Amino acid sequence: MKGDTRRRIAIVLVFVLVWVVAGRAALVGDYGKLLATTIAFNAIAVLSISTLAGATGIWSLGHTAFIALGAYLCANLAKMQVPLELIVPAVAAAAAAVGYFLGLSAGRFSILYFGLLTLAVALTSMEIIGRLIGYTGGDQGMPMPPVPSWLLQRTLTNRDALTVALVLGAIVFVIADIVIKGPRGRRWRAIKSHRMASMSMGLVPHQENALAFALSAAIASAAGVAGALAIGYLEPESFNLDAGVMLIVATVVGGIASFWGAALGAAFVVGTPEVFRGLHDVSAFALGFVMVAVLLFMPRGLVPALSALWRRSSQRAPAAAQTQPAAPDDHQQLAQRITALAAQLMPAAKRALVVQNLSVAFGGLKALSDVSLQVPPGQTIGLIGPNGAGKTTLLNVLSGYVTPSSCKQLQLGGADLAAVAPYRRLRQGFGRTFQHAELFNELTIREMLMVAASVGRAQALGGSAGALSPEQITQRILDGLDLNRVADRFPDELPFGIQKVADIGRILAIGPSLVALDEPFSGLDHSETRELRAILLGMKAAGVSILIIDHAVQEVFNIADHVVVLDFGQVIASGTPRDIQRNPDVQRAYFGSVAQPTQEDAAHA
Repeated sequence: MKGDTRRRIAIVLVFVLVWVVAGRAALVGDYGKLLATTIAFNAIAVLSISTLAGATGIWSLGHTAFIALGAYLCANLAKMQVPLELIVPAVAAAAAAVGYFLGLSAGRFSILYFGLLTLAVALTSMEIIGRLIGYTGGDQGMPMPPVPSWLLQRTLTNRDALTVALVLGAIVFVIADIVIKGPRGRRWRAIKSHRMASMSMGLVPHQENALAFALSAAIASAAGVAGALAIGYLEPESFNLDAGVMLIVATVVGGIASFWGAALGAAFVVGTPEVFRGLHDVSAFALGFVMVAVLLFMPRGLVPALSALWRRSSQRAPAAAQTQPAAPDDHQQLAQRITALAAQLMPAAKRALVVQNLSVAFGGLKALSDVSLQVPPGQTIGLIGPNGAGKTTLLNVLSGYVTPSSCKQLQLGGADLAAVAPYRRLRQGFGRTFQHAELFNELTIREMLMVAASVGRAQALGGSAGALSPEQITQRILDGLDLNRVADRFPDELPFGIQKVADIGRILAIGPSLVALDEPFSGLDHSETRELRAILLGMKAAGVSILIIDHAVQEVFNIADHVVVLDFGQVIASGTPRDIQRNPDVQRAYFGSVAQPTQEDAAHA
């Protein structure tokens, strides 16, 4: 928190310093003041694209439409003697509403198609500007009228443009920092990192993308207000596609999701033409050359690349975290801790999962055929089978990622899961882990758990943990799973075993009553396997329903109350672990032949 506060104070101080040097001290002259103003409102525009791309991975070619909306709406409201203090929030609200509507489609289009959609928005906005002559002046443009101010008790002109641009810049930069570094920004980065895993946590990608787009559009409209006051005359060419491309160039050069990169990128695209003024086409060549060089050698942009270089030179990179083998007694203690933790964070299961006559076909391939199984409340059911048996397909159907071709019943308690969207299934108490953990690469382990805990609390999950804050839930999980030493590390810095444990921690944080585990033991060494086994036994003891899918058959037998065997998309056996071990159909599926009974089997028989 202290670091966040210091960063926001630094942002404000930089804008104040520019205002003192360029505005009050008059050290740069009128022309330098104009350049500083132009860089300031362009920095706001670049920030709008940079935050959107950095937080969601969405690139927009149509943000000039929101800048134009801010500029022309400001001009028309100023004609009506509306003060600047009301113009700015009104413009931001209008742009955010349009941006939210447009952003809803971001979750339903690929990156390419959404880019084309924003391109269409930019082109459409130019047509609208040309036709609404009474409000925009059409192709001839319109002068920017003086803007009244309540706070200053006078009318603002372009001489006040630097002050307005810097004040608006300080405000939107701080707001963007608060949002992007806060709970909402962590949600956006989670969706950007892994869409399916975020949906399994209950996040709604298209709604979150729409909120991010709304924020970005509101920031862009603020750039339009500042630019309108600075330029003094609004022309359609200021908001054409070329202007949008220049904003993309500035974002790439300065650095995606970098606040200082937004300022540097704006200075680059504004300053380069000034440096090469009078030299034919040299400016365009310089812009293109620098952008290509940055893409080749600093793909994250200048500021992030230089920041990473500074960190490497000032301190040694931390060594990868190592797992410490747990002593035998530690696993029993771990199981006891997890039992208590799961009992607090995860409600005991009270409803059964029922799957009846489920079939899935991909074209002519039938992946599942009339599969039926049940997971009674508080029971652990194992699902095993050879590769290609259909286990993952079944789990994806339960998660909502695959639609069954036919199904007589797919219910969790009284809820029809087939009618529930993937991101709504957590509300029914269904959660899952992933074979490869699928953590969020742009979030630390602590941040990931905080996102999961906030979602669980918002959906009234998590047992008796409703009175705990996301921070408290996160800390209890870090303590219970012994993850404190890696809490502030990113997933790609951690060994696979720790990532698996963190995936279990994510489930504890969201608090479902039924958990589907996708090959939790795959890729683990002996010590990690024992630790994970203890964790799962602790969850089982707390009354959580578990569906475990794994090739580690013996581990499934050690944990499961009942085992279902799939082969070629069909259930070939169902029973207790002991029954399954002796079933000839199972032996034939795994080994191609029926094993001869041993003396021990004969004795038990």
